[in-house]
Amino acid sequence: MTRFIEEDTIYKVLPEINDASAKEKQGGARPPFWEMVFWWTRKPLIGARCVIAASLLPAGAGEEEFLRNMRLRGVKKTPHNYNPEIPPSWDSYFKGKKMLDPFAGFGSIPLEGARLGLDVTASELLPTAYIFLKAVLEYPAKYGRKLVEDVEKWGQWITEQLKNDPDIKELYDDDVAVYIGTWEVKCPTCGRWTPLIGNHWLARVKDNKGKYKRLAFMKPIADGDEVRIDIVDINRLVKDRKIKLPKEDISEYAKVSGQKITLEKDGKIYFSENVPESNIHPRRSTAICLLCGNPIRFVDENGEHHVEGKNMEWYVKWALKKYHEGDERFARQRLLVKVKVVDGDLIFEPCTEEDNAKLERAKERVRELMERGDSDIPREEISPYEMRSIWVLAYGFNKWYHLFNPRQLLTLVKLVKLIREVGKKVEEEKIREGWSEEDSFAYAEAVATYLSVGLCKFADFNSVSNRWNPGWLKFEETLSVRGIAMMWSWVDTNPFAGFTGTYSRSLENSLGSLQYLTSKFSPQTQQRITDIENNSKEIKVIQDDATTLSKLNDEKYDIIVTDPPYADDVPYTELSDFYYVWLKRALSDSDGRKLLPRFHKEAFFKPFGRAWREIKTQWQEFAIREVSTNPGRFMNEDDRNRKAEQHFRNLLTQSFITMAKHLKDDGIIATYYAHTSPEAWAALLDAGWKGAKLRVTNAIPLLTESAQRVVGRGKLALDTSIVVVWRKGVEGEKEINEIKDDVVIAATKRTLHLLKYINEGHYDLKGRDIMVGAMASSLSIVTQYERILGPMGEIDTNTLLLNYIYPYTVRGMIAALTETFNIPEIRNPYASYYLVVKAFFGATSNGKKFERFKPTADDLRILGIALGIDAKYLLEYNLVKKLKKSGKEYILLEPEKKEPSYLEEYLQFERGIVPSEPELRNPVDALHLLEYWARTLPQSHFNEKLSHLKTLNLQYVEEAINLAKILSKVLKDYDPEKHLASELVAKVKGEKLEVL
Repeated sequence: MTRFIEEDTIYKVLPEINDASAKEKQGGARPPFWEMVFWWTRKPLIGARCVIAASLLPAGAGEEEFLRNMRLRGVKKTPHNYNPEIPPSWDSYFKGKKMLDPFAGFGSIPLEGARLGLDVTASELLPTAYIFLKAVLEYPAKYGRKLVEDVEKWGQWITEQLKNDPDIKELYDDDVAVYIGTWEVKCPTCGRWTPLIGNHWLARVKDNKGKYKRLAFMKPIADGDEVRIDIVDINRLVKDRKIKLPKEDISEYAKVSGQKITLEKDGKIYFSENVPESNIHPRRSTAICLLCGNPIRFVDENGEHHVEGKNMEWYVKWALKKYHEGDERFARQRLLVKVKVVDGDLIFEPCTEEDNAKLERAKERVRELMERGDSDIPREEISPYEMRSIWVLAYGFNKWYHLFNPRQLLTLVKLVKLIREVGKKVEEEKIREGWSEEDSFAYAEAVATYLSVGLCKFADFNSVSNRWNPGWLKFEETLSVRGIAMMWSWVDTNPFAGFTGTYSRSLENSLGSLQYLTSKFSPQTQQRITDIENNSKEIKVIQDDATTLSKLNDEKYDIIVTDPPYADDVPYTELSDFYYVWLKRALSDSDGRKLLPRFHKEAFFKPFGRAWREIKTQWQEFAIREVSTNPGRFMNEDDRNRKAEQHFRNLLTQSFITMAKHLKDDGIIATYYAHTSPEAWAALLDAGWKGAKLRVTNAIPLLTESAQRVVGRGKLALDTSIVVVWRKGVEGEKEINEIKDDVVIAATKRTLHLLKYINEGHYDLKGRDIMVGAMASSLSIVTQYERILGPMGEIDTNTLLLNYIYPYTVRGMIAALTETFNIPEIRNPYASYYLVVKAFFGATSNGKKFERFKPTADDLRILGIALGIDAKYLLEYNLVKKLKKSGKEYILLEPEKKEPSYLEEYLQFERGIVPSEPELRNPVDALHLLEYWARTLPQSHFNEKLSHLKTLNLQYVEEAINLAKILSKVLKDYDPEKHLASELVAKVKGEKLEVL
């Protein structure tokens, strides 16, 4: 049975799915459970819902009914807020069906499977992801509202206990929300301590009109042997009349140019001052002492400072490494500014000696714990090879506890001990209520897990690798930069303040997440878990390796929908150790010196005879088994890049083989894949087609990023994932010449269908949709066979893509255009290039003015491969030019105005064509020259010019006219070339056309 996701009509509903997906990635429309804790990849729920449903429904299910039942129609809010509707006529397609996601990540896909009523199995290799999946999928469905109440109750208990802890109580001021700190180094020239301030801005906030409404900065002042911090708060100075503006609102007066603030109106200047520049420049290996003004540069092996030197280490790096080794003579931490919240406004004040003394007191408490060998200090090693994303390694941060200042570390350790205590209290409470020991333990595990997730969020916000954001007046997570960066202005938060990132707010996020999730499953009011079997669906979360899925035995699934890792995307294993070291402590027991198995023991310990041995870190245990490309994991081997790539491809192939093993014979696999390069397609096809003997039946581009990142002109390097649909049924072999016509015809038919849908008004033409759809049709022909043969034997996947699939796909796309408009075949590759770009990736006005197409280097490469053109010739023949010196982005040379004076300049200075003595290099030259003549010359003169041009190169002229005939029909009205092409076609026919 053909499924809805496999037919052309899936493209009719795609625009509404993508529009809702884009909105879902934005602030107010984000699913609340995404705020539970930061995770790197979270697919929009509505997209996952539609992919799953379309994989089960038969072809011809009906677009309107599909959109309505998926809640894309008829609801006022974001669709994910509503559960999908399964009408009785659809019951047989969903009831009792089983779905697997072997790369479940943060759970968007299996969550939507469960909401559609499927029996869902979600698997993840990494303990951290496994535990997060439990919190997203299993516990909300299993315990319902009761869990929300108990997480809130015990979260409040922890907060009160922490507030009253004598060690913690003396470390924070009740009226301070956050402290902004930095590192100091002892200047090697003057011997005094100087802070390293990366950003002096405290507030740089704009209103919704783009005007500055809040401005403040810190100003270091040399004061004897110390650097004192003054606060320059423009709004406060105006309010206190120290800056005398006519009114307190500064937005009409404030201007910021670089680092300079000016309050000015009608030529009158009320205030002007420069915000200090950063005195730390890592890329230049330079810092400036704020006391003596001397540069801080290099240090030799004897610890002597040098302003110039080769093969020497930067003094700042050396000083921080010494600090982490226990030698604090050269670097230390210092608090600079404290932020108070008063009547909803932020008040900035300099930190005092007493504020910094609290850091020292916390350091003493931590030192005592370290000396006792307390197991709750995360001494585990950070993966030493992961310099590409854990940049702090270069500064000596090689243990996880190094990422926290003493006060942050002490607070986190106290929270670990309190969560551990809660787990025992909940278990005891449930046993007293009459629950069995097994059920009591399981429920205590659920409560402790949610509290531990809140701990992870708090740790993410509360390290020395977070950062203050002056544009939003908040601080941002450690991990949100897709790595762990070296920060020179970090934030230390009061855990009890009502401020984003505090422990109190982290608990609120956990509760909000849990409330959302429980509301999406069938209501459950039971106090005992013995009635769980009454649920109609099963949700199973397992920790397993996707390459083996050994815990599934011989279980088969109706559909497998998953988002496998994208080669070198995010090093999940190494980065999520940030969470792992805290989860392990909060969910394990301890005898004071070592951790002992308790909750989720299978995640943190492994059997060792009759005992359990602690898994120190994920990177040590799981990194080599994660499906990804990470050369660092092969750091002690030669040619590690090649080995890492081959390792990834081997594991990806094995994952597909395993998925195919667990797929029913009539089942479907749908895989997200974000890479669109030929190499990525080759890796995917080698895994799914060559390795697992699966055939491609369709592919659709599904938006996975926010609307702000959506490329209006349809880049080939997509801000989307390609969802590839696979089935079993690969057999036999074919000569490429036997099927090449079938491949082109399939691409042509798909393109014709999509053009028809566009003309019917279903959605605006987007090149990515058509190219992905056409390529899917090409692949559906080729991947039916195990082997594709050429003159020299079997064609490898990469060659097949480069020499056949891409060219045949684009040939089919062009054929659809020429067939639609009854135009002869376009043969010239440069004419084909221009036609494909203009017709399929056409212009956009973005509601403002026309913009030229800006292809990336990858875009040029993909189209060049498809058309047999080296990108350098596109530059040489002036079809594109470099937009940036880096050569990573280009711009299409196309007319962006219709005025004759502009067209003449465009021809001469951009295309290099002199209209009076033209030399044509390709049909695009002829096209733009003829468009200029059509606009500027009377009919008789145009005819003469045209006849003469035909004598120079008849083929170029004929293809130019054919291009104009197509472009006059397919381009948008706001594209100037639509009108220029229309005028040219009219002039060629000798017809009159109103000049627009």
